[in-house]
Amino acid sequence: MRLSSRIIEALASVPPLRPATIVPIVVMVSLWTMCVQAGGSPERAFVTVMVLGQSFAIWRSLPRAAHALSRPGRDRTNMLVWPVVGMVALAAAQIVICEPVFSQRLLSAGCIFVLVVMALGMRRERQVLARVDNRVDARKVPLLRINALVAALTLVVNESLIAAEELVVWVAGMALFAVAVHGLYWFMVLLVLPAEDSHA
Repeated sequence: MRLSSRIIEALASVPPLRPATIVPIVVMVSLWTMCVQAGGSPERAFVTVMVLGQSFAIWRSLPRAAHALSRPGRDRTNMLVWPVVGMVALAAAQIVICEPVFSQRLLSAGCIFVLVVMALGMRRERQVLARVDNRVDARKVPLLRINALVAALTLVVNESLIAAEELVVWVAGMALFAVAVHGLYWFMVLLVLPAEDSHA
């Protein structure tokens, strides 16, 4: 009974989608649809939209990344230079190659990278979580495991949609998955949060 009440409570506490999450998805799908309907190349439209989506995601996460990497005596800006340069190079490579499967495989590579980072982080989970939020008890909130699970799930979904060999299927499928994974992620987090923290 206690477990079922926790599940119901977690489901009821999942926060709604924020505009910052849903608007980019709608914009990306709309841009791709309009480009294809206008007679443009579906492949080029797909790659362009993917690059725009990646750029937006990086731009939105830069402040958080700078904060996470900050150390006394270190310049946050300099620490982010090479990651940004690397992402710009990847974006340029996608535009030049202009092969949808290349961009799709980059997403898979990103998921594998996250899985490796999470696996390494699990070995020192308490210290990593303390950097994220000192108020959270690292023994009670296995955020790294949840992040790893989401990355693995994204990898499986991405590869499954690639196997369909239809860009429209990939675009629609990933848009729906992005919405669904929001609820799944918060459900898992709320499920493992101590009861007193989940109401905070």
